[in-house]
Amino acid sequence: MSQYTFGLLLVFIAVFLEALGQTCFKFSANANTHGAHPAGVIRSAFSNHWTITGIACFLTEATVWTIALKKLPLNVAFPAGSICFVFVAILSFLLLKERVGKRRWFGIALILAGVVLVSIQSF
Repeated sequence: MSQYTFGLLLVFIAVFLEALGQTCFKFSANANTHGAHPAGVIRSAFSNHWTITGIACFLTEATVWTIALKKLPLNVAFPAGSICFVFVAILSFLLLKERVGKRRWFGIALILAGVVLVSIQSF
């Protein structure tokens, strides 16, 4: 596997972890029983396993992303990172049972096409 391909794989792992972390934060927000006041949100967040899992995802994502940046030019890695929008839509659909309409799926297809175009430039 080339350094470039490995770098792209790391980008996809990093952005999946980011999307998973966002999903965990959504689960945490849904479980919040202390209201919308900042102190209540913080109290609820740190007593919720979803928040801790989300933070762990973000810390791991930052590590993987940093390694990916060592392997790829930033002008490839950053646009490829927009695949996170795709992962968030899929996870919100599958895990949170949120509705994703046809227009959003079309937008997701455009993002995927853009990521492919950016990513294949050096193959």
